[in-house]
Amino acid sequence: MAYQEILKNIYLFKEFTLSELEPIQELCKLVTLAKGETLFFQGDLAKSLYIIKFGSVHITQKSQKGQDAVEVSMIATGSHFGEMPLLDGEKRSATVQAAEKCELIEIGYDHLKKYLESSPTTSAKFYRNLATFLAGRLRITTLDLSFAREKNLHHF
Repeated sequence: MAYQEILKNIYLFKEFTLSELEPIQELCKLVTLAKGETLFFQGDLAKSLYIIKFGSVHITQKSQKGQDAVEVSMIATGSHFGEMPLLDGEKRSATVQAAEKCELIEIGYDHLKKYLESSPTTSAKFYRNLATFLAGRLRITTLDLSFAREKNLHHF
């Protein structure tokens, strides 16, 4: 199955040439989830990143008391998730559950790392794009925290 067009539209691979995408396409595995099915749980060992080919997923974390799930995000077709453990080797920081029937493209960390190690130029593109994305995500989180803190101060 050809995944080059999907990969090319994901920020991680946007700068890649077709010849750089070809080996990554070969690493892709299609995963189908039924509505309500859980892909992984917070605390699970992480082995892959995912791109949503179609559908949407809920991303939740346990509350501080550990009882309730708090929805962190809902993402849909064309989005990706699960890239952080590729960098830090940590366990899953959230639970991912299908909001509807989904098709996901799975890319295993071990195979992706092996390919990136074999191509320094491709590796530099990938990690630069990942760093840029994570910096943007951190800026949004900082803004959200600032807003929450300000709202809390005005509440008292």
